[in-house]
Amino acid sequence: MNRRAERKLLIAGSVWNMLTALITIFGYSIWFKKTGVKGLEETTLDHVFATTTVLDHVTKLIVMFGLLIFVGAIINFIISKKIRDGEIQPKILIWIACWGIFLLFTMDIIGFVIYLITFVLYLAKNKAIKLSEERIESLTQ
Repeated sequence: MNRRAERKLLIAGSVWNMLTALITIFGYSIWFKKTGVKGLEETTLDHVFATTTVLDHVTKLIVMFGLLIFVGAIINFIISKKIRDGEIQPKILIWIACWGIFLLFTMDIIGFVIYLITFVLYLAKNKAIKLSEERIESLTQ
């Protein structure tokens, strides 16, 4: 059974994840820091120190989230190259499901839909592979 569709969907998902990760790291974190600094201009000196610390921590959290998404994109790209035709690889199925659920929790709907379609296709082809193996086994007996 050919797994070309799953490979292409995983590559598309990893490109989407890389794009969102780069936007998060370089776009959103910089914007958040600039907006936070503008907000500090109107506060008193006592609040500035506490707010700057919170602002730095939240910015670091944003960058770490972007890096997590970027690492996930790299893992998905590697997995897309490791998928073997005609074999059932349960660990890949588990990874696709976990990553899709993670994207759902982070509200990345486009990424979730890509990985959901990949999951369903992979599961359907696993069923077809299993049925064809059973059919071959029954014919040889």
